[in-house]
Amino acid sequence: MDPAALELVGYELCGTFSRDPANPRTGGVVHGLSSLTSVQKIKDYLAKCSGIRGLTAARRAIERVRDDAWSAMEAIVALLLVRPQEEGGYGIGELILNERENAPHELKQQGVTESRVPDIGLINLPTGFNYDGYGHLDLSSIPVESQNAGEIKARLAEVREKYVDDLRRNRELLASGRIVMPIVAEDLMERGGLDTVVLEAVLAAERLTGRRSEEGARVRHALDKRLSAKRQQLIWSLYPWTGGQSLGDY
Repeated sequence: MDPAALELVGYELCGTFSRDPANPRTGGVVHGLSSLTSVQKIKDYLAKCSGIRGLTAARRAIERVRDDAWSAMEAIVALLLVRPQEEGGYGIGELILNERENAPHELKQQGVTESRVPDIGLINLPTGFNYDGYGHLDLSSIPVESQNAGEIKARLAEVREKYVDDLRRNRELLASGRIVMPIVAEDLMERGGLDTVVLEAVLAAERLTGRRSEEGARVRHALDKRLSAKRQQLIWSLYPWTGGQSLGDY
């Protein structure tokens, strides 16, 4: 198995989603499950093993895994942030997934949501990322050819409600001290798109804190043309589309 695909298996085992076992790349994904295990439990188990084929690869893979991924796409983005630069990543290992952040008391008094959960938070910087997939502005779900005006109106209202909630989520997290950069499918599929979002995140953090960061230095180094090209190939190989089958083996 490709090392990056093995690492994604780790995210699945330690997360709350499950890929289609028969078609893990483009098959359906089930969400809201209980984690099967944790990174630490896997590490403890591997520490007791010896003489097993693939043990070295497993130990290397678990170092790139983080607990509590809620979706397959979130896991891909997290893996890209964690992976060493020479292996297609950004080399930012200090991150946490889906840690709930409470709104300030003043905002709670205004009736806002009591807490929000960014997909990915950088531990040493006040920034993070949310993967906003097609479901966050699901225009394709609007039955434009329907003759039922009520059905169209109801679906438009649902799409708008989700979109507004996403905007409010970002504002509330910002008021809680977390700048969240939304990531969309186009950022992953367009050449260098994710590089731009990650750079924006470290630039925002540095301007807010007034200091250069180690994470910023890593990201700037990762923008080297050779490293960026290698990373884009890795992204395309992991993304759930049929074209990725020729680039990487799930």
